[in-house]
Amino acid sequence: MKAIIIAAGNSPRLLPLVKDVPQSLLMVKNKTILEHQIDALKAAGTNEIIVVSGYKSEALETKCNKLKIKTVYNPFFEVSGMAATLLTAKEELKEECIVMYADIIFDSAILKELPTCTGHACLAVKKQELREEAEKVIENNGRITGISKENSPDQSSEFIGIMKLSKSGAKNMIKQIEKALKTNLNVTLINIINQIILDGEEVTSFNIGDKKFIDIDFPEDLKKAEEVV
Repeated sequence: MKAIIIAAGNSPRLLPLVKDVPQSLLMVKNKTILEHQIDALKAAGTNEIIVVSGYKSEALETKCNKLKIKTVYNPFFEVSGMAATLLTAKEELKEECIVMYADIIFDSAILKELPTCTGHACLAVKKQELREEAEKVIENNGRITGISKENSPDQSSEFIGIMKLSKSGAKNMIKQIEKALKTNLNVTLINIINQIILDGEEVTSFNIGDKKFIDIDFPEDLKKAEEVV
């Protein structure tokens, strides 16, 4: 199974650390965030990896070339959202695949178990201690009925930024993004997921349990990430 890493954003909350490099090239211990992700993917048996670049793309593409990782460039990253960035890799997004954010470090065991999850789209989620900035999920018996950054009493978990798409789920993702971009270039990935849910497609959850994960949103998260590593 291939993996697509969405790494085009400029991550303003991490300034000044990302003044000269993209977020995925920030160091955690002796490796970049990107290298930790690649190690986790390969440990789970995923060797076909595509990175979608944008902000500071030259540095990211140079690193990926050294790692023998394919890159795709989103020339509209400054004015488009994450969904448009994912669509940049449309030619790669036509079969079963993993899609992930570029700002997370996680236990490779998550990727080993996620492919067993059913549904056109399956989101890896964490159920404890929902963070204010998290993308929060509403579930009903393992089926996701909504996802939002807004707070709701029905929310039970947070999306950790790793998603598995079936072949039909990937094709539907392309269709939904293309439709949304006609009216909103800055549409988010969770907007697209919600539309897929509204259309009646099965979007399920995979609970990571006590497996380690950290979302690196702020400078202080890098220190926390060292503990996870």
